[in-house]
Parts: sequence; structure tokens; C-alpha cells
Amino acid sequence: MNRIFLLTAVLILLLNGGCRIHMYNSTERYNLEPIVTLEGDWKFNIGDDPTWASKSYDDSTWDYITVPGNWQDQGYHQYLGYAWYRTKVFIPRIDESDNIYLYIDAIDDVSEVYINGILIGQTGNFPPNYKTAYNIPVFYSIPQSLINYDGENTLAIRVYNDQMDGGIVSGPVIIGYFEDDMLLDQNLAGKWLFKPGFNRKYTDTDYDASSWNSLFVPGPWDNQGYLTFDGVATYRTKFTLANGLEDEELYLILGIIDDKDKVYLNGKLIAKTEDMYGTELASNGMGEWQVRRAYKIPAKNLNYSGSNTLVVVVNDDQQIGGIVTGPIGIMTKSNYDEYVSRYKVKKVSIFQILEEEW
Repeated sequence: MNRIFLLTAVLILLLNGGCRIHMYNSTERYNLEPIVTLEGDWKFNIGDDPTWASKSYDDSTWDYITVPGNWQDQGYHQYLGYAWYRTKVFIPRIDESDNIYLYIDAIDDVSEVYINGILIGQTGNFPPNYKTAYNIPVFYSIPQSLINYDGENTLAIRVYNDQMDGGIVSGPVIIGYFEDDMLLDQNLAGKWLFKPGFNRKYTDTDYDASSWNSLFVPGPWDNQGYLTFDGVATYRTKFTLANGLEDEELYLILGIIDDKDKVYLNGKLIAKTEDMYGTELASNGMGEWQVRRAYKIPAKNLNYSGSNTLVVVVNDDQQIGGIVTGPIGIMTKSNYDEYVSRYKVKKVSIFQILEEEW
């Protein structure tokens, strides 16, 4: 099919509300190494009851449903509204990374996810302030404190469907980790402070950001309470450089950021999106949201003996926004070279994506 004709046809369908598609390859973007594959038979029940999130709830009388797949094709043809999914998950302890994540390609339309009875994330807005998130992948960090390692865990998902397909509609559906975390000499993933907007004073080392909200990095801000937000926002964290890195050439790794970014270290601008172009991780033919950020850290701006203030300003044009995927942290030159060798000049265009999905 002619590429221009294909793009035109897709835009017409989108404008007319005639179909729902993802405008990028989510699976490749997140690039998680699976620990547990969750595709298969889950317990399923229509309706809505908060007790269904509980680890101890008895779901023995519930129906079975195949995940992924919409519930309309599995015996609930005309059903719109609330439903719950539950499954038991064995999560092994791994040596590769301390941070593990849940990834589900698409839940239609709104969802909440619970691990062992505790809410770990919401994507979309439930009624009465309904907002669909059918086109936003579910991606949450799973807190280590909630996991029963090498044992049984209960995963429960509350779903609301307003129209068309409903439920956990497409995969992969996995628990995994960023394999590239193993290349990090210092991992900076975790809770960062976050505030919509930007003011230059936010980059000051002595600025008081204690009133800001906290978001998990990496992860889109869309499924951490900012579904409808597009524009400029500021992330902020502090770190002390790990022992043994004092004499190394160091690189700041920030995964994929959607769309543009500026990075400040101890109050000084050290990098921005444009610095990636011309490197082996990017070319001018790639959109900013496809580029894996890796910036050389100027030694003169780094405090080797105390606290460092790291600020990342993100400008999101539309759809998903934020510091979306990992790894997040600091690499030495040798590990940076290995990281680059895995991803260099990996172009993905809008036309390639549309052709693959069509």
C-alpha cells in the first residue's frame, strides 16, 4: 500500500472515530525482559466490588477468561461497564535487577491494578469523570515490599469499558525487568519529585521541592495521575555518587523520554534532546520519543563527595509523556559503549509502524 495513502486513510479513520490503533510499537519501546508471562486463563467476574482486590478473596465461583482478548468475544458480547480479573502469580527473586515492572499492552478503557490487595496504579479515569486510556500501555513498578518472592502473589485488575472492545485486549502481558539495568554502575530508578510546569529556580540545589508530588521513574506520567496533561513538567531527585566512580568517565542514562528534555545537574544545564542527534543512538530521521537518552556527565558539574541535584525538564506534545522507560542511572564509559552497541541507529518510522500494524 502506498505510504501516503496509508497515512491519509489512518488519519481519516482516527478523525472519524472509526478505529483504535496504537501509533507506535509499545513492546519495542519498553523492551522488558520477561520474568513471568501472564497470558492465559484468568478468573473473571462482571460487576464491581472493592473486596475483589483482596489477596484472600475466594474467587472459586468466578468464570474463566483468556488474557489477552476482549470479553465481548468470550461470552460477554453486549456487556459494557465494570469487570474484574484475578490470577495467582509466582514471582521468583532475580539477580539481574532490583526493579521489576508490570507491562500490559492495552486495557480498554480504564483500569486499576492491585498486587496482594494493594493498589499500584491506575490508567484512565473511572466515572463520573470518565476518561478512556485504551491507547496507553499499562506500565507500573511493582514495589519490592509488596512481593512475596519465590511464592504466590495475587494480581487483581479492575476494568471499566465504555464502548467497543472491553478488558485486557492485547499483549504482551508480563512481569519483567530492564535487562540493561545490569549495565548501570549506579541505578537511579525510583521515586522522583514531580511538578507540572518549569521555573529556572526549580534547578537550584537549595530549592525546596518538598511540596511536590512523587512519581516513579521510569514510567509515563499518564498512568500516575496525569492522564490529560500535555506540556512542560519538571522531575527532580538527589543522589550521592557511588563509591569507585570518582576516576571514571561517566554517562547519565535516561531511557526514552517523550518528547523533548533538558537536563540540569547542580543548577547547570548539561544536556538537551538535540545533543543526542549525530550520536549512534539517534539520527535526524527519528522522533524525539524514539531516542534513548545517554548524556556524558561533565566532571566539573559533578559533586564527588556529597549530594547532587538532578533535574530533568520534559516537554510532551501529545499522548504519552514523561521519562517513559529505563534504564535510569549512571554508566561508566565501558558499559555505555556496550549499551550503545545494543541500540545504535535503530530507526523506527511512523510509516514502518503503520505498515506492521496494518
